[in-house]
Amino acid sequence: MRRIYLHIASIALCLFTVFSCSVKKNTKLSRSYQAMTTRYNVYFNGIENYKEQLKNMESNYEDNFTRLVHMHPVSAYGNPKETKPNGSFDRTIEKCQKAIKLHSIQKKPKRNQNKMHDPKYREYVKRGEFNPFIHNAWLLMGKAQFYKGDFLAASATFIYITRHFTWKPDLIAESRIWLARCYLEMGWMYEAEDVLQKINNDGLPSKLNNWFSTVNADFLIRNGEYKQAIPYLQTAIKAESKKAQKIRMNFLLAQLYALTNDNQAAYQTFSKVIKMSPPYRTELNARIKQTEVFPGGDIEKIVKTLNKMAKSPKNKDYLDQIYYALGNLYLSRQDTTNAIKNYILAAQKSTREGIEKAISQLTLGNIYFNQRKYTKAQPCYAEAIPLIDETYPDYAQLVKRSEVLDELAIHAQNVELQDSLQQLAALPEPERMKIIQQKIDDLIAAEKRAEEEAKKEAYLAEQQGNIPQFGNQGGAQQPTIPNMNLGNGSNAWYFYNPALVSAGKTEFQRKWGRRKLEDDWRRRDKASFSMDDLTGNDETADLENEEGETEITDDTAASDTTQLNEASNDPHKPEFYIQQLPLTPEDIATSNEIIADGLFNMGIILKNQLGDFDASLDAFNRLDNQFPQNDFRLEAYYNTYLIYMQLGDIAMADSYKNRIIKDFPESKYAIALADPNYLDNLRKMDSMQDSIYNKTYQAYLENRNGDVHELYQYMKKTYPLSKLMPKFMLVDALAYVNEKKIDEFKNGLKELLEKYPTEDVSPLATDMLKGIAQGKSVVSGTGKSNIWEVRLGNNMANDSTGMATDSIAPFTMDKESPHLLVLVYPTDSVSSNQLLFDVAKYNFSNFLIKDFDLEIISFNEISMLVVKGFNNFDELTLYRRMIGSEKGLKFPDTVRPVMISESNFKLLLEGRSFDEYFHFLEQNQ
Repeated sequence: MRRIYLHIASIALCLFTVFSCSVKKNTKLSRSYQAMTTRYNVYFNGIENYKEQLKNMESNYEDNFTRLVHMHPVSAYGNPKETKPNGSFDRTIEKCQKAIKLHSIQKKPKRNQNKMHDPKYREYVKRGEFNPFIHNAWLLMGKAQFYKGDFLAASATFIYITRHFTWKPDLIAESRIWLARCYLEMGWMYEAEDVLQKINNDGLPSKLNNWFSTVNADFLIRNGEYKQAIPYLQTAIKAESKKAQKIRMNFLLAQLYALTNDNQAAYQTFSKVIKMSPPYRTELNARIKQTEVFPGGDIEKIVKTLNKMAKSPKNKDYLDQIYYALGNLYLSRQDTTNAIKNYILAAQKSTREGIEKAISQLTLGNIYFNQRKYTKAQPCYAEAIPLIDETYPDYAQLVKRSEVLDELAIHAQNVELQDSLQQLAALPEPERMKIIQQKIDDLIAAEKRAEEEAKKEAYLAEQQGNIPQFGNQGGAQQPTIPNMNLGNGSNAWYFYNPALVSAGKTEFQRKWGRRKLEDDWRRRDKASFSMDDLTGNDETADLENEEGETEITDDTAASDTTQLNEASNDPHKPEFYIQQLPLTPEDIATSNEIIADGLFNMGIILKNQLGDFDASLDAFNRLDNQFPQNDFRLEAYYNTYLIYMQLGDIAMADSYKNRIIKDFPESKYAIALADPNYLDNLRKMDSMQDSIYNKTYQAYLENRNGDVHELYQYMKKTYPLSKLMPKFMLVDALAYVNEKKIDEFKNGLKELLEKYPTEDVSPLATDMLKGIAQGKSVVSGTGKSNIWEVRLGNNMANDSTGMATDSIAPFTMDKESPHLLVLVYPTDSVSSNQLLFDVAKYNFSNFLIKDFDLEIISFNEISMLVVKGFNNFDELTLYRRMIGSEKGLKFPDTVRPVMISESNFKLLLEGRSFDEYFHFLEQNQ
């Protein structure tokens, strides 16, 4: 019986204790009980999981040594392209949330009126939390959220701590440092700087100095202030107790020394990393990085070490990095020959096709580029760029250089190829045939090696039970015959790739010589531009040129090609190579044209796109010396003049200026350079040409033709190099139509085509002259009085002649195709922005689901607001009724709504007029 009473008493005592220590009570006993339960129950489980997961994250994460390593693996969460670290902190977060939910004491304690005069006591009773240990759960939860990569949630937790635990200044300071680190990971640099500055200004407990140094170093590194970051990082390293983090931070410190050009300190710090017995991958990368900052004189010892590493089977997947390191060592000694050999080996031995290969290729490409070996530099950049991303240092500059090299390498390769072909052709025949035979022997040997390698790979694959399916039954991959590298492997359409276009142009030029863009281009007419097809003169010159040569027809060309293929299309025979050699005077002349073309284009690209003035001058000088009567002299002289002006060499600039004025007195460059105010005019040209053109065109529209001619002559004299000059010439010619001076109109168009054969207005001028040659009449009048007669295509010209629309397709009636509502109005009569706002407001208010696109299009005197998004004519009709109803939208009187299909609207933009469209509708209703 007594035992029963004891059990009852024990249970009662426990119940009393539990209810006395409830979170709904705020007594000394309840606070002590809840603090103890929080600490040794829920919090304990959470902190143990936190330590385990953090160690796993720090020890097992594989850093990216090709860039600055992260201060901590958690930073990988900030870049979606990086591999995420291991570690699950959900259990820790769950335990912290449980601790807060079950053990937080927020009930106010019973006030002791005798203590209310004490400020500390008054502050105490105002608190929002009375569990003396619960703040640890809040802090741990914020840390776990941070290492989980949920930086936004972590920052909210730390902000909560700073606002609700104001009586703990050390906790607030620590939380602010964590908050700054959250901002850094989210890329909020301004907010992070503001928090760190406030911490610095408010003072910091000494026990937090090391943690502050870690976060401040991270901030400075992300901000590019590497030198300022080094002292803070050194302090952080001294305080770091975990080996994995200490190794990582020392590696980062060595990288910072390298970036600040302290190679000696960088080399020693990488040595320190190696001595810390890091993981093998870290050790290997530290040794490789040492080669980039090697400060010593004798490289033999380290070269032997690396060569020994290259022979080790465990380094099979790291051979690219080892050979890259060897290349760095030779490059540090200015031994570019051996450096290049090892960088090439690095690319060949790469098995991962990753960033490591990209780095070695970019380094090799830089060497070739600095040596002006553009044909060798181009494939290096083209192969490396797809392997790096936007975070790579100088990414935008590398991409631009690669794109420029795609074009530059074609011209450089043309020059190199023609030089070598001419040298080979100039040799005595026995010596020439010996070289050709050697090339054939090399090709056969390469094919044999490729076949043996293919058989070896097939055997290995068979042994592993993974036999690949070869496209050819023999299984051997035949080596390709060397040919031009046509760019970076882009699948873009041919005519969008300037490198491919340039290569095609050169091949065409090699075979046919230079030809104008025209029908029957196989005629041997070497003129760059012909007016024959613009004068209606159909003479037998199309069939026979001045030398009596017969036109090369498609049939004869096909026959020649067939015979050529049969005789010399086999790279194993000498004929294949002989037929490429310039052996006749005609072939030599064509070869020289290709060289001249290549040198000129190289000079232009080097000057305008790469800013390499010295290399550009070399190209222009060789062009001038080797081909003194080349077709590019004027442009080459002028660009050389600009280069010397840029370099400040006034004497050389004046010499080329004088050559231009003497040799090409009628050219636009000579006229411009002869003006003593040339440089001042050149500076003003960009700001003045648009204004003058607008005045000229307005004068044309208003039929003030004398003003048009006067303004054109002013531009011709003052700004002859203006990019708008072709448009001035076209407007000037059209003004003669209004004056019924058709001969002057034709002469103006011919002059335009002779001086600017490839400008955007040139096809229009060509069409006009062809129309005249075919007997079409020219209609005068600018069309100003009736905007519906204005032809939108080619803007200002088609409204004056009816000759350029013959090739435009007719309108069609298709009510099931997508349609547009086009609000048409004279440009000066309506505020385009106000009209756009009104329509957008109406659409937003009345169509909550349907989304319409709006676009303003202007053609000088006529403008349009285009409403897009109608799948067919019926949808457009419904919209038109709604917008035209009483509750719809009232347009200004000058606005005319036009319903039209997308295909018919495209025809309008190509040169049709609204008047023609209205006529089409009348006929088809």
